[in-house]
Amino acid sequence: MNIFRPLFSQHLFTTALVSAFLVLACNTDAQTITRQQIHINANPFTAYSFTASAANIQNNVNCAAVGNIITPSWVVVGNNTPGMTYCWGGFSTLPSYTAGLINGKSAGDNDCTTNGDCCESCALGVDCSGFVSHAWGLSTKYSTNTLVNISTAYASASDVKEGDIFDLPGSHTRLVDTNYVNGNFMLMESSGVDWKVSYRAYTTAQLTSYTPRWYVNVDTLNATCNHFYETLPYSNSFENVWLMDTCNSGAQRSPDKFWKSNTGGTTPNGDDFWHRNDYTGGDWTTPTSGMYTPAASNGSYSARFRNDPSPAGSTGQMDLYLNLSQTGTKNIQFDYIHNEASPSPFAFNVLLSTDGGLTFPTTLMNITNALVSTWTTQTISTTATSATSVLRFSVTDKGSADVGVDNLTVNPAVVTGINALSNDEAFNLFPNPTDGSVLNGILSEPGVAQMDVHIYNILGAELVAKQVMLDGKNFSIQLNNELPAGVYLFVANEGGKQFRKKVVVK
Repeated sequence: MNIFRPLFSQHLFTTALVSAFLVLACNTDAQTITRQQIHINANPFTAYSFTASAANIQNNVNCAAVGNIITPSWVVVGNNTPGMTYCWGGFSTLPSYTAGLINGKSAGDNDCTTNGDCCESCALGVDCSGFVSHAWGLSTKYSTNTLVNISTAYASASDVKEGDIFDLPGSHTRLVDTNYVNGNFMLMESSGVDWKVSYRAYTTAQLTSYTPRWYVNVDTLNATCNHFYETLPYSNSFENVWLMDTCNSGAQRSPDKFWKSNTGGTTPNGDDFWHRNDYTGGDWTTPTSGMYTPAASNGSYSARFRNDPSPAGSTGQMDLYLNLSQTGTKNIQFDYIHNEASPSPFAFNVLLSTDGGLTFPTTLMNITNALVSTWTTQTISTTATSATSVLRFSVTDKGSADVGVDNLTVNPAVVTGINALSNDEAFNLFPNPTDGSVLNGILSEPGVAQMDVHIYNILGAELVAKQVMLDGKNFSIQLNNELPAGVYLFVANEGGKQFRKKVVVK
């Protein structure tokens, strides 16, 4: 029995032997869709919450002549979250699922012994291809076999972007959420692993039998990315390998999953992008030209805007997506360098959007004087309380010297609730309380080579900012008895994840 095998789609034709040309010709869903919309369609299935009654939980209940129903064991009477249940052959929508529960249908079905079993007649949910069909905005359900007819294969798994799929015809299909560029992927799928729609991480080696494919009607001209809004405090010294821009050419333009890099300029050779300072890809011609010294104010790397000297007025934008819903003032601090006396025109702006990047009505900072020859700390603040805020770092330049940003932090002016902070179980610190000499830590799973560590006092002042090397799951921080006795907030950023814990120094 293959628990991933979906029901072959019968909605297009009565036989599986029709040609791919005819399938495409009869595709009534041939409308363009952005990658952002694919994510908007898909994500609610992973977060779906429903209330089940006893009638919605069935065990080996016969459904007419089509087979038995077995409700997944994780479903209980009462509230269930998160994720819509798996059902082989299922194509439930969120509204139809809710209505079906009221009518006493089973909340899912993990009996895959008969083709398609009881979905949708007696059970509710989606299978792998039904989930992808909804994500792609299709009004009818495709199978893992017929998804091939409305998609195009990539040459390599490394090429996939948000909204693409890994497809194994006749078996299973998975939707791409994030390509981390380094051979790791975050995917979304409805599967028999947990009998629901959920996020799951995979490596290239785990996907070798699958073909990476993109939907032929995805909007490649006006695509926008899925964004994650980070809660405060946030910091980034741009040391980690940048992530692929999932909407454009696949260049490494995102410091982590909370960023997006845009081009808005007129440089013919396309140099008007931000990257990590050591980038050597095709987005930059003569990548070593215009480099500032030193390469970073903190660590070894920085965020760099590279712009070829001609023509004037080319603009590059780099956006950070933040949840600023916490009340009070938020302080934004970063180091800045641009070692050139008189380029024209020149402007460096930090802009703020509170509507997810649709508009940027607020200018938090404007630097018009060109020469900042050494790394210089810049500090600004905002009282915005939008959960969908975007900070935009925008440069307009034509000069021979590039612009650098490093050691960025965004923090509440007052860190509240440290004493009430719920400790993050994803990692542990010891000894805690500490005598102030050293802190040791262990993550729940191995991390990347290093992570950024910050320690704040109860007034929100940053007292420690270090880059700490990881040895698998383990790390150690020398505090050198520099912190007086008291309560502190420990914040670590590693691989796009953040860990927070209360620390007591005795």
